[in-house]
Amino acid sequence: MFFRIQSLFLTIAAGLLISMFFAPMIRFVGEDTVIHFVEVAAFKGFTLTTIFQIVCAVLSIVILVSFKNRIRQIRLCNLNTIILIAYQIIIAIYFLQRNNPEKPLGLLLANTGESPIFTIPCIFPICAAILTFIAMRYIARDEAMVIASTRLRSGKRGHRSGK
Repeated sequence: MFFRIQSLFLTIAAGLLISMFFAPMIRFVGEDTVIHFVEVAAFKGFTLTTIFQIVCAVLSIVILVSFKNRIRQIRLCNLNTIILIAYQIIIAIYFLQRNNPEKPLGLLLANTGESPIFTIPCIFPICAAILTFIAMRYIARDEAMVIASTRLRSGKRGHRSGK
């Protein structure tokens, strides 16, 4: 399972996504207040990020353990890459709306008077998407080699053309 480079890429992607559950996603300027992912999910309007986070993390693990069926692994990699890009877009939308008093983080800004700052783990979904896409390319390359070797083996043995 871990003899191929794509397994390493998928393991790193899954590790990044799982680490988002425990890493602080938002900090506030002026105070040592740190909001972890679970607390971000508790805010009004952040249930969508919770759903994306859980789906992406579980899907990454499923991709990693389904190494015997490469076609399914390729399809799941494509699906996970699309979901991760959508998840990163949602985080970017929350980032752009952080100072709007009508949005969830803007409500915190109005109540506490401190500006929210997004931390490094907020870019983990796009990193995981890139790693998953690279792994998918290696999986497709392995599948092409298997198909080519099967095609070569199925030919007639000992057959010489021209004699």
